[in-house]
Amino acid sequence: MPPVSTDGRATGDPMRYGNVSTFTPLSNGRGGTPVATLPVGRNGAVSWPVSPFAGLMAVATVEDAGTLDDPLVNSIPPTLGGGNIDVNLLTVGSAFYVPVVAPGALFSVGDPHMSMGSGEVALTALEGSLRLTFRLTVCKKGSTKAPSIAYHYPFGETPDAWVPIGLSDPDGSRGGQGSDLDVSNRRATLNALDFLQTDLGMDRATAYAYLSAAVDFTVSQVVDRTVGAHAVIPKSHFR
Repeated sequence: MPPVSTDGRATGDPMRYGNVSTFTPLSNGRGGTPVATLPVGRNGAVSWPVSPFAGLMAVATVEDAGTLDDPLVNSIPPTLGGGNIDVNLLTVGSAFYVPVVAPGALFSVGDPHMSMGSGEVALTALEGSLRLTFRLTVCKKGSTKAPSIAYHYPFGETPDAWVPIGLSDPDGSRGGQGSDLDVSNRRATLNALDFLQTDLGMDRATAYAYLSAAVDFTVSQVVDRTVGAHAVIPKSHFR
């Protein structure tokens, strides 16, 4: 993208500074799997399978915001209560655990994606309206119904994997906004270590070696001010 000083932003015309939306048609691919398609050149095309999910799933965490428009009340950066977590593995059949601190939890959801690449590098992905159904379950601390990490930090789970999450600055806008991927990846690593040690009974040093040898760490998103990373620990590795 051109420098802000020369990108035509002052004109108010989004077509002058690259803020462009592209309609992306969906169709049935092989086996009836929905695919999205964009043109390439004059006669080519690129297609990929869609995998709908909600980028934003959150419970209330702000208790010290002075007004409704307080910077703390912001749905863009993810926090310890979840929010704009943008982990594209959390599709149909997955679970997302978040610690509850406010009465009633006040669960909210939004930012529906038809598909999103890890990173979401252009700020938005394949956005679209979704009609979503959630089942909300209260997991009392000490009940072992949720990973131990989930009682103080967001944690994901799919039918095939556990997904420890790390955020660069998960306390909202308090004291600024950190966007260091190194920090988020370290946090994802520490949460993965804690999970393997506390919940699965692994020796911590062995768990560290296992994470380095066999587990993928992936960028969740780099566009929500607070950036994220997550680990993907395959359940098939354990017996």
